[in-house]
Amino acid sequence: MLISHISLSDKITLLTYGCNFKCKYCFFKPLSCKNYSVEELLNKILEVNENYNINKILIAGGEPTLQKDLPKLTNILKDEGFYIMLSTNGYYLKDMVDKLEVDEIHIDLKAYTEKKHIYLTSFSNKKVLDCISYIGDNRDKFNFKVEVDTVLIPNIIDLDEIEKITKFLSNWDLPYRITGYVKYNNNLNAEKPDKERILKAKEIASKYLSNVSCSLDFKRHKKSKKIII
Repeated sequence: MLISHISLSDKITLLTYGCNFKCKYCFFKPLSCKNYSVEELLNKILEVNENYNINKILIAGGEPTLQKDLPKLTNILKDEGFYIMLSTNGYYLKDMVDKLEVDEIHIDLKAYTEKKHIYLTSFSNKKVLDCISYIGDNRDKFNFKVEVDTVLIPNIIDLDEIEKITKFLSNWDLPYRITGYVKYNNNLNAEKPDKERILKAKEIASKYLSNVSCSLDFKRHKKSKKIII
């Protein structure tokens, strides 16, 4: 598995290397990575966690589902007693979701309108929407929690798009999170949404869904205690 980052805070974070999307607002562009077998990665995690006893692992990226050994890794980590969270763009998730052993999956749905999704990522969103539909239709057979996340970007992914997304998600009343866009050194000409716009987006989403949160609700992330690679 290609891993670009391992760190410890209130959880162990594994960031995989590489992504199929070419998001205009992506801020995570690592220059290097290390290639681990699943067994080597497990040993590394157990070694660095020996003095911390952290039981949560977040697997993110990049795009974790590009790593073909991801199901094997999640199965081994579950056997070790870890609580596993997966963050994904959802494009390849359907191909392996039945094989994963995870406790939470967070799917980043960039847009409901295909044209907007292609503009932001250079990819269609049809496979992402299909994956969400598959999970929603089969929630009884899955043991993990699922949440769909969207970045609110004024004049691009704005209130009208949030309404389209949440109408779609209302078919299964899936938990939904709205995060305000933050401008990094990227290729997107957009501004950060103000507090009022974020709250309005949450209000609109709450008309269709029973469990909606936003970036104004979040506590600050704890700083990493230790960066391994």
